[in-house]
Amino acid sequence: MRNIIKSYILSTRFKMTIWYAFLFLIMEVVLGIVIYYHLYTNSLKKLDSSLSAQANAIMRILKSKHVDIETFQPDSIYASEEELVWDIIYDIVVFNNRNTFIQILSGNKVIFQSANLQKNNLDFPKIKSTFKTFDIKNPNISNNEIRVVQLQDSNYKVIVAYPKEHIIQTINSLTDIYVIIAPLFFVISIIGGALISQRSLSRIDKIIKKTEEITAHNLNEIIPGEEHHDEFGRLVKKMNEMIQRIRTSVEYMNQFSISAAHELKTPLTILRGEIEIALKSEKSPKEYIEILKSNYEETLRLIKIVDNLFFISKSEFNLIQLNKKEIEVKNFLTGIVKNASLLTNEKKHEIILNVQENFIASFDSDLIKQAITNILDNAIKYGLEGFPIVISSYKDEGNKFVIKVKNWCEEISEKDLEKIFNRFYRLDSSRSRNSGGVGLGLSVVKSIINLHAGEIRIDKSKNTIEFIIELPTT
Repeated sequence: MRNIIKSYILSTRFKMTIWYAFLFLIMEVVLGIVIYYHLYTNSLKKLDSSLSAQANAIMRILKSKHVDIETFQPDSIYASEEELVWDIIYDIVVFNNRNTFIQILSGNKVIFQSANLQKNNLDFPKIKSTFKTFDIKNPNISNNEIRVVQLQDSNYKVIVAYPKEHIIQTINSLTDIYVIIAPLFFVISIIGGALISQRSLSRIDKIIKKTEEITAHNLNEIIPGEEHHDEFGRLVKKMNEMIQRIRTSVEYMNQFSISAAHELKTPLTILRGEIEIALKSEKSPKEYIEILKSNYEETLRLIKIVDNLFFISKSEFNLIQLNKKEIEVKNFLTGIVKNASLLTNEKKHEIILNVQENFIASFDSDLIKQAITNILDNAIKYGLEGFPIVISSYKDEGNKFVIKVKNWCEEISEKDLEKIFNRFYRLDSSRSRNSGGVGLGLSVVKSIINLHAGEIRIDKSKNTIEFIIELPTT
């Protein structure tokens, strides 16, 4: 049970649930703060607007009556300044159903106070502006902060105030409700996060289960779900593509092993048979020489196969270091043609070299020589008898070093051309013993060109095939 709990805590499901709940909690807190701030500021604006309207109304009445308190004299109608002001703003004060505090000053003299002030003056800071809103605290008037609007001109100061009790009560009620429902929403978010993570990751479980079923023996299986156009669908698609690559690699390795074993077995079997014949009975010196010559040829063939395999393996693991030098291309190709011409007598091929300019390029001469020699060897073995082999070279517009080897041959299908650089692939396996080819020469050529960051391609027509090599000149 402990392991199950530990496994769940470490799982992505649990982490998603916690993150979902945590984000929901943050959103809940932010939303509460925003609502609190909005409600408070909006209520305060409405209160300020109401107080300002009342203060302006009082100031407007005072100005319209043209009352001069400084020159006031008691008479039979008004015994004091306060009675005069009461009469002036009677309507406003009578309909003061919100219990607003009102105080009017002329200079520094208080000439009017609303009854709810109970002779307590409203303390306010000295300001120079004609209009100001601010908060004050006066426990003799109210236990809460009092919102004050002060309006003044050269003669009067009108102060209208109202306790913020109703605003604070509304905010406190909202806070109480929020404190109650916040934990409930948090619990709901945890449950919702768990359900969402469970539903979202259930497809991952199916992918894992199917992946566990796939081994080297059933690589034809695919993981279902790549038809979905979401992250899981893309993941499944990439995993299926990876399985396809693994299947191709495994098939290639199996084919490579079978082909390598077959190619090595043939010369070894010949060697064994000839040695057994030589040991069974005495032979003349001439016969022994013939057997040794045959053994020598098969030994060279074995060495060539092993060397080619060794070279390809080293090239795949980047174990070959290029020894680039600046080479005069025309002189370089002339030497290769001269050596290759010694092999053309049997099929009466003529090797034609076409190089217009003896330009200089930088490359590993030994490896490029091996690549071109392999192509020429292939052209000599499989080309039509009596037809020439043409080698041309030039610099193209992109300043690349281009070599072309063209020969006449039997028609080759597109399917064969796609595999011509594969290891141990031969266009006609029945020719392997006669030609001595094992299907590694062109694979070595491809590896050499790749090492030089070059490109090799084939251009064919009905009866010709042309190998085109493009290499950087530096």
